[in-house]
Amino acid sequence: MNKARPFLPTDLLALVTYNGHSYRNEAWARERVGADESSGSPLGTILEQFLSLRRHRSASISVRRQHLRGLVACRPRGGRQAWEVDYLIDATAQHDAIPGLLESAISDAARGGAEKLFLRLEADSDLVDVVREAGFLPYREETLYVRTELPRLGSLGASIRPMTPADSYLAFRLYNHTFPELVRRTEAATYGEWQAAQERRWLKNGIRLVLEEDGSMRGVVAGARLSQGVSFDLLADDETASRAANLVSTAGETLDAGNDRASVLLPTCIGGVAGSLTEAGFEAERDYVCLMRRTTRPISIPKLRPAIAETAIGV
Repeated sequence: MNKARPFLPTDLLALVTYNGHSYRNEAWARERVGADESSGSPLGTILEQFLSLRRHRSASISVRRQHLRGLVACRPRGGRQAWEVDYLIDATAQHDAIPGLLESAISDAARGGAEKLFLRLEADSDLVDVVREAGFLPYREETLYVRTELPRLGSLGASIRPMTPADSYLAFRLYNHTFPELVRRTEAATYGEWQAAQERRWLKNGIRLVLEEDGSMRGVVAGARLSQGVSFDLLADDETASRAANLVSTAGETLDAGNDRASVLLPTCIGGVAGSLTEAGFEAERDYVCLMRRTTRPISIPKLRPAIAETAIGV
């Protein structure tokens, strides 16, 4: 295994050589989901790291004789406790560079304060097995549903409103109610972990709306305009699943999406929502798998026992 190392300015020659080839970025950060496979320039990311001297950003490279073998870059997600891989380039025939690159990313994320490192790959990627052998656990599958333009459906009226910071814990409770225990245990077992694992960058200029009925939060929809069109995330309980497309339509109207291409990234474990989307004209386009690797090792606390002598005689 060829060991990866931090990127150096002297590696620019290798990256320039790389730019003459068509190696893919295998990591699909949320803002890239649904975009063309060639979107995102690793050279731009690395130059940004050195020229702007930004903190909380890691990049490592694997080079042999000034030829690029692989590159990985990672960054914080919703908080410093959770990082994500946003660039993963493999330029080897047998994926030889990937294990070393991932180990370097894990070490850098841990030094940055992360407890978990996340990675999203296409479900049919050749790297899924390699990444799993590096210790990453698949915990969630996702499907991207696409429609050529936003559907125009009935309004949900006053029940839907902008999300506020006070709604955050209620959204976490909805997440606990909606997702299976195996997913929650891996992704976010606590409120703090859930906050840190949230993908927020793609929503920089977006919106988040909540559906509230009978004093309870029934659904959350997030949306933003991206280069590939208007994109949405959904969270809905069983009673709201049949109206998932209405949530998307309402959020699209709030974004003034018009005739933009619309896409919804939907976890396959959320039952009922996919049916609402397909009835509204959405079609499944691409599948993804989300993986996680801990950068820390959980320890068990010994149980306390009463200090009673084994030879004690009851009175």
